[in-house]
Amino acid sequence: MLPGVLHLNVQPDIRPRRVADYIPLLEGWIRVAQDADMPIYFETHRNRMTTDLFFTLDLMDQLPEMRMLADLSHLLLGREFWYPISDEDELLVRQVLDRSGAFHGRVGSREQIQVEITFPQHKIWLDLFLRWWKHGFKSWQRRAGADARLTFACELGPPPYAISDRHGKDTTDRCEEALLLKSLVRNLFESTANDAQPSVETGSVA
Repeated sequence: MLPGVLHLNVQPDIRPRRVADYIPLLEGWIRVAQDADMPIYFETHRNRMTTDLFFTLDLMDQLPEMRMLADLSHLLLGREFWYPISDEDELLVRQVLDRSGAFHGRVGSREQIQVEITFPQHKIWLDLFLRWWKHGFKSWQRRAGADARLTFACELGPPPYAISDRHGKDTTDRCEEALLLKSLVRNLFESTANDAQPSVETGSVA
């Protein structure tokens, strides 16, 4: 494994229509990563292999060794979940969280891939994501070794990821929001840490 490299993140830009068509590809990627002694995670992402949550869960059912990188904003927007989230939809998301070894941090809504977390009307979505991440952190801590490190990237995209003003500019300071998100997530992780006390690697992408 390369020094300083924690994992390989894959966004497969292929979209066959049958689960069976993906299995040989996924098995091949997983084998290559195992040969390189490197964890490999498949990111939940729109317009990729994992664009549909139900299809992604079918893939996970077929490949128990498939591990995910949870970018939950794509799942929420892709399914346009109603708020409050139903128990059924909550269980679907938790299936992904319980297989996730890393996270991309962005808060979305059922209408928008990235919302301003400092706007009061978006607090319900921020609270939802913090709740999801808390479950994901607890799940990861149960699965991880004592010296494991968790990667969480505050991945706030440039315009037009978030809603922009009439001049095409962000309506908030993306860097400030990324740092705020980093602080919230670090506090959340530390509050859920188990006795093994793994460390978390947080980064900001703005």
